Amino acid sequence: MSTCEDELIQKAAHGDQEAFRLLWEAPLPRFQPGSPFRPWLMRILYRHALDEMERHKVYQRLVSLEEIIELEPYTSSGIGNTEDLQEQVVQREEVRLALVQLSADQRRVIALRYGADLTEVDIAEVLNWPVGTVKSRLNRARERLRVFLADERR
Repeated sequence: MSTCEDELIQKAAHGDQEAFRLLWEAPLPRFQPGSPFRPWLMRILYRHALDEMERHKVYQRLVSLEEIIELEPYTSSGIGNTEDLQEQVVQREEVRLALVQLSADQRRVIALRYGADLTEVDIAEVLNWPVGTVKSRLNRARERLRVFLADERR
């Protein structure tokens, strides 16, 4: 994405409706009528998110307790005490370390399935992969995560 689009995204993220309208009008002409809309939009968002994650290397960064405390009001968990919060930080760090060990394709399908709550069919649309490929990579990713997380808890 260009710098101009990045600025529009920032403004739109902070509630600027005109910036959102301009962003909306920019990708909308590329939409092919008759195609499913949600996967098309998710593909745009997904590619931008990947670019941002790669640029900032967020998947390699440790999560601090302060960041969790800062984000707590925005979560629905409503964690009550510091011990629970510390446990949550530990669990997130374990998951982050396990995710780093997956291949890029496995991280993609996990992020789209559980982060974006897309179906396997939608993920196939977003990534432009056959549904069978999505299913196999998702299953392998789940299995690797199970192994990594089980090893981590021993």
